[in-house]
Amino acid sequence: MEYEKVIDLIREVKACGVGEFELQQGDFRIAVKMGEKQETASPAVPAAEKEAAQKEEAPVSIQDGTIIRSPLVGIYHGADILAGDQVEEGQVLGAIEAMKLMNDIVAVCSGVVTEVLVKDQELVEYGQPLFVIEG
Repeated sequence: MEYEKVIDLIREVKACGVGEFELQQGDFRIAVKMGEKQETASPAVPAAEKEAAQKEEAPVSIQDGTIIRSPLVGIYHGADILAGDQVEEGQVLGAIEAMKLMNDIVAVCSGVVTEVLVKDQELVEYGQPLFVIEG
C-alpha cells in the first residue's frame, strides 16, 4: 500500500474515533491502535461551571417530531432536503461518508421536514441530530 494511502487511512480512523483498526490485503497488514485522551480538569473551574460551558458549546434547537440521528461519524453529504419538504418513509435524506464509503440516511417516517440541523460537507458525530420530521 502506498505511503499516502496509509496516512489517509490513519487520518480517517482517527477522525471516526475508532480505538483500534486492522486491515489485511494479501501480504500487507496494518494495525492501528489510538491512545486514549486523558481529560484533565483545572482546579480553578468547578465541575458545575465546566458542565454548563459544555452544554452552551453545542446548542441544538429541536422542535417536537421524529429526530433522525447520525448512525456513525463521518462527513455529511446533503440530498437537497430543506425545511418544509414533504418526505416519505424510506426516502434518502442524505449520506454520510466514512472511510470512503457512503452510508444513506433515510427517513424513518413520512412527514414534513421541520428542521435540517446539518450543512453539506459538515463533519457529524455518532448520534448527532440531523433532521426533525413532523408527521
